[in-house]
Order: sequence, then structure tokens, then C-alpha cells
Amino acid sequence: MGYLNMHELLARVSEVSSYLPAVLITLGVAILVGCAIGCVCSPCEEKDDLFHREVY
Repeated sequence: MGYLNMHELLARVSEVSSYLPAVLITLGVAILVGCAIGCVCSPCEEKDDLFHREVY
């Protein structure tokens, strides 16, 4: 019985693993776009330590 359960588990994992790279890439792109939109919509008002002088 244990062998059949392990075989079924491996079969299900192999089914999911075919979609896993696409899901990870989609989530990564969604996070990247979300961060980019957040940076554009609310720019940071803090002064930078290196470039603290304003350039005219």
C-alpha cells in the first residue's frame, strides 16, 4: 500500500512541476511590476547620503 501511495504522490508532483516554472516567473514579474508602480506613484522624499546637494 505504501508503494502505491508514494507512486501517486510522485505522479502528482510531476504534474505540478510542469507548471511550476511558469507560475514562478509570473509571480516574479507581478512583484517586479508592483514594485515599479509603487516607486513611480509614490517617489521617496528622503535625501540621499551621497547626492545630498540639489543640482540646478
